Amino acid sequence: MKNFLAFTLVLSAFSIHAEIYRGVDEDGNVFFTDTEQENSELIPTPTPNTVTMPKLEAKKPELVEDKKESVYKTFSIISPTHDATIKENSGNITVNLLIKPKLNVDEGDAIRISIDNQVVAKRTTSLSIPIPNVDRGSHNLKAELINRSGKTIMSQSVLFHMKRFSVLH
Repeated sequence: MKNFLAFTLVLSAFSIHAEIYRGVDEDGNVFFTDTEQENSELIPTPTPNTVTMPKLEAKKPELVEDKKESVYKTFSIISPTHDATIKENSGNITVNLLIKPKLNVDEGDAIRISIDNQVVAKRTTSLSIPIPNVDRGSHNLKAELINRSGKTIMSQSVLFHMKRFSVLH
């Protein structure tokens, strides 16, 4: 049993494929080695399974567009940037947007802002939207360009982190 355990440990310790030899010394003790000895024989070992992992890439903020042709060519969140850390003890942030061509207010287009799927600005035409009292921690900010009926024309999301002093410290 000891020999079997030792053999199992030897096999599991190697992450590469190597030849393993089993032998018996002059005292009758069984030994295992990776080099051929005079009293040893090659133990057939299976070829190890290998898996090639796909290369992971950092996700960029996605820009979602409606199926119909949009008159807008650019809609993006300028600030906060993706994965930004905001150090603001009062929890106030300002969301700044870029829209090209400019927002078509005459057609009823507007902007809706939500944080963690909670709408914080329902319909605004401003490209600089102040949001008060954001809790500490990581948040998903979503800006949507909406039409008169509230249907999303384009949207973009970013992750940001709010740092605030704790009253406990």
